[in-house]
Amino acid sequence: MDYLIDFDIPECEGNYWDLTVIGAGPAGMTAAIYGVRKGLKVLLVSRDIGGQVLETDIIDNYPPEYNANGPDLMQDFLKHLRNYQLDTLFGEEVIEIKHDQRDHQIVLKSDKIINTGAVIISAGTKKRHLGVPGESQLKDKGVSYCATCDGFLYEGQPVAVVGGGNSGLEAALDMAKIAEKVYLLVRSERLSGDQTLQDKVMNSEKIEICWSYQALKIKGEQKVESVIIKNLNTGKQRELKVKAIFIEIGLLPNSGFICEELDINDYNEVVIDENNKTSIEGIFAAGDITNIKDKQIIVAAAEGAKAALRANEYLS
Repeated sequence: MDYLIDFDIPECEGNYWDLTVIGAGPAGMTAAIYGVRKGLKVLLVSRDIGGQVLETDIIDNYPPEYNANGPDLMQDFLKHLRNYQLDTLFGEEVIEIKHDQRDHQIVLKSDKIINTGAVIISAGTKKRHLGVPGESQLKDKGVSYCATCDGFLYEGQPVAVVGGGNSGLEAALDMAKIAEKVYLLVRSERLSGDQTLQDKVMNSEKIEICWSYQALKIKGEQKVESVIIKNLNTGKQRELKVKAIFIEIGLLPNSGFICEELDINDYNEVVIDENNKTSIEGIFAAGDITNIKDKQIIVAAAEGAKAALRANEYLS
């Protein structure tokens, strides 16, 4: 993907931005647009462009971009961004945020220092992978990390879902509405999601729970044909004939650079309030890196807009 602007910051000393946005996914780019539209001097800094959306093959739930793929949708975001005057710094990694009353410093891996009045953290997440043979080769060919995004493609077909937490249970229930059969793979002998979800899963005739099983291998030439699973108690293996496997074992927030004083939850997500404020004055957060429940493109974009509007109020 082409960079938006060939922008470098050789003279960080003495340079100051009203608002610095960290991350160039849907939340970050939307935040940058809203910040500029409010008259702020904005810097958008990110290691890459597009975030997790680039890994999505088909997107049918982001109006009005029906049947778009991730890279194309992010190109549309960039085209929109080109209409505004803002500074960008891509290919740089943030390693620390320092704060002092109303001013903040963002330290980059290249030793550059960004001085800014407010910060929006929108660095996103990455999906947890199984790390088994066939997973990467068959990604978007039956291997999916989002049942909400790709589930409809497998209507009337047998599928597998990996994960006993809320995301796994929700994916299994969603697929049970349209799939021929759903195998739910759980590593333990109990489910860990909300009790209401557990009850629904246990009472579903479409869902077969494979207790104490882990996936060993995903098989298929051009698309997923089956998954080999192993019982962790007996060592016995089974081969499930499925057309898709939805890996719903959680997200890893890209929050390693965050300062110690910033509140994060047990999942390393940045804790925000209804105004996208974090525990540090002047630092806001938006999108999948936060503790909001719904990890969706349209939600992340909306959260980016909210964060920028609140940051503008703070700076005013």
